[in-house]
Amino acid sequence: MSRASKAVRDEIMYYCLESVKNGLNFNTQGNISVRIPEHEAIVITPSDVRYDAMAPEDMIVVGYDGAVLETGERDASWLPSTELPVHLAAYRRRPDAAAIVHTESTFVNVLGALGRTIDPILLNMVLYAKGPVPIMPFEFSTNAAFGERSAALMGDDVFAVVWANHGLLAVGTSLKLAFKVAVAVEENAEVLYHAQLAGTPNLLVYGDIDVPAGTRLP
Repeated sequence: MSRASKAVRDEIMYYCLESVKNGLNFNTQGNISVRIPEHEAIVITPSDVRYDAMAPEDMIVVGYDGAVLETGERDASWLPSTELPVHLAAYRRRPDAAAIVHTESTFVNVLGALGRTIDPILLNMVLYAKGPVPIMPFEFSTNAAFGERSAALMGDDVFAVVWANHGLLAVGTSLKLAFKVAVAVEENAEVLYHAQLAGTPNLLVYGDIDVPAGTRLP
């Protein structure tokens, strides 16, 4: 019996395909993981496998210490995502994070390459990301030290961080919410880029928004 349920594997596969459909990832870029706290482990996408060639049984289960606990069923030689150490660092820093989505979407990368913080100007952005998304200066992203710096820059309150010239890491209390963060930040980045060309956009502050009790998020 796998430590990762079929439902979790299927959900990861679904959002892998959705990330391509929504233009957040292409080729073999990006990765997704989900925490399995009862086993002190995470389940993560394999490295260097196209999403359209991936299957739920290809997901790899890894302990909090980075040791592979379960390989993919179709090909045991496949390795976990190269950014595994970064995922593990984010989970250590953020006990509220149940899932992580790393994307390489266009306008996130435009603003990241410019070194511009992604300020919230759209409601979905401020509701899901909870605040301005910081930009981490470029460096190679497959080691634990990078992961620790990335997690520290994201902090404890905002739900995403941009890696300059590389993409976005989004966390959430569920995979559904982590994916919504990634979508919201990309949409906001596109509108922010165009709005700044036209003038000075109005920024939103999460703490200033009066969300009526019982309101459902979009």
